[in-house]
Formats: sequence, structure tokens, C-alpha cells
Amino acid sequence: MKFKFLLMILLFISNVFASNIDIKNLTQEQLETLKEIKKHGEDTGLSYTLMAIAIKESKLGQYMVNLDTKDFGLYQANIKTVLSRQNIKDTTWNRNVFASKLVSDFQFATKNAIEELTFWQKIHKNDWTKVWGSYNAGYKFNSKQAREYSKEIALIIKELKKFNV
Repeated sequence: MKFKFLLMILLFISNVFASNIDIKNLTQEQLETLKEIKKHGEDTGLSYTLMAIAIKESKLGQYMVNLDTKDFGLYQANIKTVLSRQNIKDTTWNRNVFASKLVSDFQFATKNAIEELTFWQKIHKNDWTKVWGSYNAGYKFNSKQAREYSKEIALIIKELKKFNV
């Protein structure tokens, strides 16, 4: 029992540290990606949230495909959610087409993330803890996983602002 508990703690700690990027040591390409995200999020006030999600979800584009969860792109959008939002029939062909689009089309991926966040903003009346939790877990925004995700997004945003990214 102690071993399982210790293993769970070690896995949790490694996940927390693996999810963040050292803001001070970003490459020029990563900084350019952040600048582009920031610019696209300005009109909606979502710049820092989008940047934090891109860091958390794909490490700013290093990991754009998660076949286990069916999440794709810079912001790791769930393919079924994307198809539903686009009013596209859920077929293998459409999943492949839109997954490719999320990975290869920055504009589309960013627009989709903004739509997702805007939806949750309305549902949660701008309660950002719940908005970020819902981005990760949908209506299970109060689950332990979603609350942890929300805390991580808040910490990443704090770091981004501290370094004036």
C-alpha cells in the first residue's frame, strides 16, 4: 500500500514538472509562437490563457497529437468536440481531416480554442478556475484533475506575466 501511494505521488510530481516550460529558456521559435498566440487572443482578452494552454497541452507545439485522448493541435482540442462545434458528421474521414487541420493550421486551432474558452466563459460567468477546468474536463470542471489543471494554468499565466511574455 505504501509503495502504491509513493508511486502515485512520484507520478503526480513528474507530471506537474513535465507540464511546465521554463519561461526563461524558451527558444526563439517558442517565443515567436507565444507572440503569435498573444496577438490572436488580444481581441477576446484570452491571450494569456491561450499561451498557458499551449504550453500545458502541447509544450508550444512539441506534442501536437495525442491518439489516446483524441486531442490534437497546439491547444490539444478534442476531435469529437471540434466536429460537434463545426456541425460536421463524426466519421473517420472527418476526424482525420479536422485532426490534420488542428495540427497544421494555426489560425484554425486558435479560433477553435477561443470558441471553446468563450463557451465556458459564458457557462461559468467568467469564473476562470471553472473555465480552465472545463477546458480540460468539460462539465466535470470540479473534478480533482480539472482543479489541478486549473491551478497549473494559473501558475503558467503568472510566470508569463512575470517575464512579460
